[in-house]
Amino acid sequence: MAIKPLLSIGGVGLPAPSSYVGLTSDVVDAGRNVLGYAIGGVVREDMAKVEASWNILTPKEWSDILKLFNSNYGGGFYRKVTFYNQTTADWETRTMYPGDRTTSGAIAPLDPNTGAPTGWQSPVLHLVEQ
Repeated sequence: MAIKPLLSIGGVGLPAPSSYVGLTSDVVDAGRNVLGYAIGGVVREDMAKVEASWNILTPKEWSDILKLFNSNYGGGFYRKVTFYNQTTADWETRTMYPGDRTTSGAIAPLDPNTGAPTGWQSPVLHLVEQ
């Protein structure tokens, strides 16, 4: 039996990340009263965020991931993301959008014929629930 990907976007399984950080947060409408006490209430509970990073990805692997969020390549800003949820200890599918998508640099040596990187070092993908 095949192992289920830790993270899938629009049904496309991503390569196994080197690091996977799950974050659960609540949206709170709050402030302080005249005595300085916090007042307010929870607007939405258990909002998910995911940060996946890889030690190294090929330019094509990273490009394929980035294109999942780009409408020019059949992707879209809001996507169904299946991820391993730290709260439920199970896979869940929720609508998410991308935050920052970064790398810490191109991998040397560069392709001697084109000058293009042969890989990306430490690419990171941040996903936030809608």
